[in-house]
Order: sequence, then structure tokens, then C-alpha cells
Amino acid sequence: MGVRTVWFSHITFFVNSVCHIWGNQAWNTGDLSKNNWWVGVLAFGEGWHNNHHAFEYSARHGLEWWQIDFTWYIIQFLETVGLATNIKVPTDAQKRKKSFAISDNTYK
Repeated sequence: MGVRTVWFSHITFFVNSVCHIWGNQAWNTGDLSKNNWWVGVLAFGEGWHNNHHAFEYSARHGLEWWQIDFTWYIIQFLETVGLATNIKVPTDAQKRKKSFAISDNTYK
């Protein structure tokens, strides 16, 4: 039990430290949050931290098909069996608004 507690504490610290230092920024969030693939795998999808900062309300942090997000897979299963409803994910318009490609804030 102690090993499990230490492991999960370290993963939590990784998300809140490593993902603000190393990785890629896919979205214009105005902060230093970054997506880090290996933290994403270890933390069941929480390593897609820039995605999380851009779309805090989203149940899905791995927004690309190749971004592994085990938590999202569980949420989808729960929705399929009727145990999860009203699940929120960002729309294409919301993604365009946060995109670095839109530097003139046309979609504000």
C-alpha cells in the first residue's frame, strides 16, 4: 500500500511540475502548461496538460487520436453502459479559438 501511495503521489507531482517545463504547447493558454506523452501514459491521460488548461471542462484530455487517455476510455465505457451522461468535450469552434494558428483573435 505504501508503494502505491508513493507512486501515485509522484505521478501527481509529475503532472504539475514536468508538464509545466517539458513538452509541447498545442493551445494558446497564456501559461506554461505543456503536453507530455510519457506523463500522459503514466497518469492515465493527465499528461496532456496543455489540453487540460485549454479546455478545463473537458472529460477528454487526449484530444488527438494518438494521445493515449485511459481516463477517457473509462468515461466512454461508462457512457455506453448508461452510467455517465452529459459528457463535455470541446467543439471545433472552441478549438479554433484556442489555436495558436489564430493569432489575431478573430474568433473571440
